[in-house]
Amino acid sequence: MFDNLPDILTIEDLQKALGVGRSTAYRLARTSIKHWRIGKTIKIPKLFLIDYITNSCYNDGVTVDSPSEGGIKNDGEPI
Repeated sequence: MFDNLPDILTIEDLQKALGVGRSTAYRLARTSIKHWRIGKTIKIPKLFLIDYITNSCYNDGVTVDSPSEGGIKNDGEPI
């Protein structure tokens, strides 16, 4: 997973990996993704990003649309 990324990510790397903008990347680093601060620079080990993605909190509210079932929320309830 994320073989093309460096082992230590910058905010710019996080943006590319998740396909989000700068503000969202900083918000995720501030509130959800473990990181290190070196001076004013934020560094995110790739393992912390993978941990964030595989954590169930990342998947809260995810909706899967299924044409045959009309869609199902991640808790199994129909949409």
